[in-house]
Amino acid sequence: MGGMKITNVLAALPVRDLDAAVRWFGELVGAGPTARPMDGLAEWRFPAGGWVQVFADAERAGKGSLTVIVDDIEACRRDLAAKGVAIDSSSDGGTTRITTITDPDGNRIVFAQSEDRERNPSASGVVP
Repeated sequence: MGGMKITNVLAALPVRDLDAAVRWFGELVGAGPTARPMDGLAEWRFPAGGWVQVFADAERAGKGSLTVIVDDIEACRRDLAAKGVAIDSSSDGGTTRITTITDPDGNRIVFAQSEDRERNPSASGVVP
C-alpha cells in the first residue's frame, strides 16, 4: 500500500433528520453519541475501535449499509424485539449468524455474530 498507513475505518450512514437519527441510534445502542465533531454529524465509538457516523444528507439518506459485530446474536435479537425494532430477516449458517433491520431512513443494518476471529475479536474470548 505504499506510504499510506490506515489505522481505522469509520462507517457512515446518511440520514434525513440528524436529531431523529441520533435519538433512534442512541436507543438502539443504549447510549448517546460519543462525539458531535461538526454540524450535521454524530458518531459513536465502540470498544474494539470501530466508529459509526450518522450525517445529514437527505438526498442520499436510506442508501447506506452497516454491519455491526455482536458477541451474542440471540441476545441481540431479543433486545431488538424488546425495543420494538422490526427484524427484516435472520440467517444462521456456517460460521456467521446475522439479523437484518432497517433504520427509519431505510439504511440497512446487519447484526452479525461470527466465529471467525479476524472478523470478531471477541470470538477468541479476548476483546482488545
